[in-house]
Amino acid sequence: MRRFTLIALSATTFATLSVIAPAGSPPAAKGHDAFIEGLREGNEPGAKSVSGIRTLSPVVSRFKGWFIDVTDRAKASKVGDVETADGISLASKALDSSGWQFVETENGYLVRAAGGKFRGWVIARDDQAKTRPEGPNLTVTPALRLAKRITDNCHWKLILTERGLVLEALSGKYKGWFWDFGGGDPSHQESGREVSINVLLAEKVVAGSYFAVRPAK
Repeated sequence: MRRFTLIALSATTFATLSVIAPAGSPPAAKGHDAFIEGLREGNEPGAKSVSGIRTLSPVVSRFKGWFIDVTDRAKASKVGDVETADGISLASKALDSSGWQFVETENGYLVRAAGGKFRGWVIARDDQAKTRPEGPNLTVTPALRLAKRITDNCHWKLILTERGLVLEALSGKYKGWFWDFGGGDPSHQESGREVSINVLLAEKVVAGSYFAVRPAK
């Protein structure tokens, strides 16, 4: 009986761990290395390379072709002693705030705002953000923030897949989670375009985790 109990306990523990553990990186496409090389367009102190300005757009749902951006309603806050802003969004039309640079460092990539009010800020993660279910089989968290300076929670792994670019968190509570967005979330009008404050982190790669990356116009 004791042996059966131990086996049952071990099986339960394994099942629990398999639910909460990161799902793992998706396979890279054949063009991944060439894509990464194409981002190495410039240099600056403290970085291995810096890309030109790019836009990132979902490849599915009604938000297909919209742009990762920052809402005018972004709220200032702090994560520890770091100034942050909560408001990473999707926008139907590209403005200066839709441009981003990929900064290659020893610890991974930074995604840095190239224009707009938060130019120079980087996309970070807030470990204090709470999770919530998104449908029956997915957990997400609205943990993405803009940070005024670089922290341990600002680095990302870039993976070019057959469906688009996937961005994976490299540290912190949400290490191994991926960019995503709420496909059914509402949008509102601002600055002559529709904006939805719906960019998230998801525990595994889903349809909303793939982004098209293009040079900013």
